Amino acid sequence: MNVTEIIIVGGGLSGLFTAFNLQELNIPYLLLEAKSSFGGRIAGCKTSLGSDMSIDLGPTWFWPHQEMIKQVLTQLQVGWFEQYCKGDALYQKHSDAIPTRIRNSAGEITSCRVRGGLQQLILALAEQLEQSNIKTEYAVTGVRKSSDKWLIKTVHRDEEQTLSANQLILAIPPRLIVKYLTPEQYMSEKLTNDLQAQQTWMSGQAKFIATYNNPFWRENGLAGQAFSQVGPMVEIHDASSDTESNFALFGFIGLQSDVRSQLSIDQLKSQCIQQLGAIFGSEALDAEISYLKDWAQDKWVATDLDVMESPRHATFPMLQHKKELESLRLYLAASEFAQFEAGYLEGALLASDTAVKAVKACS
Repeated sequence: MNVTEIIIVGGGLSGLFTAFNLQELNIPYLLLEAKSSFGGRIAGCKTSLGSDMSIDLGPTWFWPHQEMIKQVLTQLQVGWFEQYCKGDALYQKHSDAIPTRIRNSAGEITSCRVRGGLQQLILALAEQLEQSNIKTEYAVTGVRKSSDKWLIKTVHRDEEQTLSANQLILAIPPRLIVKYLTPEQYMSEKLTNDLQAQQTWMSGQAKFIATYNNPFWRENGLAGQAFSQVGPMVEIHDASSDTESNFALFGFIGLQSDVRSQLSIDQLKSQCIQQLGAIFGSEALDAEISYLKDWAQDKWVATDLDVMESPRHATFPMLQHKKELESLRLYLAASEFAQFEAGYLEGALLASDTAVKAVKACS
């Protein structure tokens, strides 16, 4: 059995950034991603047929104080822009009443977006990596420690295979480690329990997106921002993936996951379009394309426990487990493990950076 120096489990932002930094240090690695494409919770929908631009179905924003994400985007020559919020917001209190217009409610710019969607960052990172070292459709179904080696059981297109590594980096959320990676075989009970206690960020959310040929809301002096007590969407924003093109609106769906599961995708999309029409007027009914992503239905993101809870950020006690992780030569790199900005894009990069520094210190 060939032994890889490091295996990375998870091909989202933190996993790809980890591979990128290991490659810069000339440390051999193999990255395994269960899905058919990289990105993890970073996912997007095309703004139009044949376009390479996308609109974010998962994480959307980063903020000016988050320095690492800006540094990485600059390094990879991926552009970004300020979230559009010029104009008035709307407040929908009753389904049979005209929404209240709130003058200049958005205020100053406070958030930023990646030009063309966050998938541009994922593509840019993946293109920097040695392609033979990054694998999709490799689901890890078990992990164990044998002497000083890690044995990773995988399934790739129905074919089982066991891989071996000297060190292991887990770039997936804590609860997915518990769900899929058999931690009881190599972790203490306390560490396993602390993993299970951390909610997977965004796991219970569902987002709806509608694309348009022109930003009619802007032309009407609106920011594209709306809040609703009616639903199904409770919060709506301008989702355009560029400043002057690829126009769209997106909304967070407020229905609980068990309620959403009783509706078909088409039913829920139709309700969202009708709501946009009620809030923004008849032009909103003429969407070019519409999309819906329910993260609670994604087995590689959400667990049963996640979807039962109210959203909260992870607070993983990394220092309490530092000695155990070091002795195992095991590193935790997902955004939920960040000691600052946990759950955010910045957190994914910070957690990855911490893991790579720990690997380098042990080399």
